[in-house]
Amino acid sequence: MMFFTKIRAGALQFVLFIGTIIVLLLFGFILMNHGNALLDKRSETLVDLIQEANSGLRTSFDNPMRSGQRTTLVANTYGIHTTVSKDHWGLIEKRKVVSEKGKLRFEKLALVGHQAEERPALYIKDANRPLVVAGIAKIVGDAYLPERGIKMGNIGGYGYTRPQLVYGNSYRSQGELPSIHQEANQKLQQFTSTFQNLKGKRINLRGDTDVKNSFANENLLIEDNHVELGNVSLSGNVVIRATYDIRVTSAARLRDVILIAPRIVIGDGVKGSFQAISSERIMVGTNCQLEYPTVLAVNSNPSKTTTINRTREPAISIGRGSTVAGSVLYLDKTEQEGLSLFMTVDEGAIVVGEIYCEQSLELKGSVYGSVITDSFVAFENGNTYLNHLFNGEINASLLPKEFSGLVYGDKQINSVVKWMY
Repeated sequence: MMFFTKIRAGALQFVLFIGTIIVLLLFGFILMNHGNALLDKRSETLVDLIQEANSGLRTSFDNPMRSGQRTTLVANTYGIHTTVSKDHWGLIEKRKVVSEKGKLRFEKLALVGHQAEERPALYIKDANRPLVVAGIAKIVGDAYLPERGIKMGNIGGYGYTRPQLVYGNSYRSQGELPSIHQEANQKLQQFTSTFQNLKGKRINLRGDTDVKNSFANENLLIEDNHVELGNVSLSGNVVIRATYDIRVTSAARLRDVILIAPRIVIGDGVKGSFQAISSERIMVGTNCQLEYPTVLAVNSNPSKTTTINRTREPAISIGRGSTVAGSVLYLDKTEQEGLSLFMTVDEGAIVVGEIYCEQSLELKGSVYGSVITDSFVAFENGNTYLNHLFNGEINASLLPKEFSGLVYGDKQINSVVKWMY
């Protein structure tokens, strides 16, 4: 016997409501799983893009590239296309790597240079005269010396005090210095040319200026006859150029920018990292901390030879207690008259990196890295001592292994100086 019970409409609605909720939850669960799968796949692709960009940059080191050139690498097995383009930021080579797959894209910018496994401490041109060391001078690392070699000397009663002349191997140098890379040389010539036209968006420099410009954006230019950088903060893709001079005070905060002027004065206590490029003179005050990868470069093209009357006006001077991490360069191939001074590193000053000087260098401080120079000079007690290294130290063993500098001679780009932003 069957009994029929009447079900209320409200109960049916409740059952339908519960069923709809279950269906929506199941549908949401399916969508969530699908979304997670897509997200995982996207994340994997992004990782592949990053790895391919790194690999593409390393691969580009093996293939010579011209400035402004863009190279497309063969697509890998995952269908990722990578392009590498070459340019310069100041004197340092810049490479841009772009990896793409479908609508996904990854881009990296890097300053690149040469990282030497064994960087020599000293290369001095063979000008048919020996190198003389006196006082507490010290050379640690391999040294390329003139045919007449190296010997002990005495300045003002201070003879050489160490048991060895060179703490490393000695090799024969040539009558010419290793040249810096042609493209870096061309850039230096262009920046120090009166007629060089710089591209970019011009902005005005005002008090308390704070500018941060990515290297993926257009150049920002600050130009004037005289520029004084006081209470300002400038970082990234910014070029400051002056017709006459640029003065940097300790209140300025500079990061990765470029300074271009005939005369550049970096005041006492300045901190930051930048490239300073000049046609006449760069003066670094006392107790400055110029971080890696700083570049100080003077390209001199005087209309007449420099005489002994200008021995006390070096083209590049680094003051007592200052530290410069990077590259310091003086280029001048003119024949000089007399015993002139073109670069000086004062007592207590330290250069961590490399010095390249096509004329005479007075080294009273320390270089943790390498020195390539035409000659040394010492001015003591009113006397001038040609090709004398007095109290200065060159120590290649104290240079960090990660240091990447400019390219010289037949060397090639092989490492990253700094990742850009």
